[in-house]
Amino acid sequence: MKRNIDLVRNILLAIESSADDEPASIRLDHRNNSDIVLSHHVRALHEAGLIHAIESRRSEGSVWTPHALTWEGHEFVAMVRNDGDWQELKQTAGVQNDDAPFEIIKALALQKAQKRAGLLKS
Repeated sequence: MKRNIDLVRNILLAIESSADDEPASIRLDHRNNSDIVLSHHVRALHEAGLIHAIESRRSEGSVWTPHALTWEGHEFVAMVRNDGDWQELKQTAGVQNDDAPFEIIKALALQKAQKRAGLLKS
């Protein structure tokens, strides 16, 4: 299954905007994504250390449910929260069909945040 970098961001934002760390309060976009796609991306975010997630075994297979952001997840969300910055970042990274490595996206986001804070010159 191919990674969708916009879905990755949307999952992180949904977790951040939840009322608490209870999985039931996290609202993922089921209109545009199947349960399988969401579960795959949640598992990948968990494995990448950006979120905590819970694996449940069901008759149809494993289902991953987001639980909370990790410190690293909070850091990344802080850098990509703004929609305009996100679009600019993807364009700079050359994201086409979600093929840019996540580490490049993260590095560019950090660089932009450092410039905004006056730590780097433009």
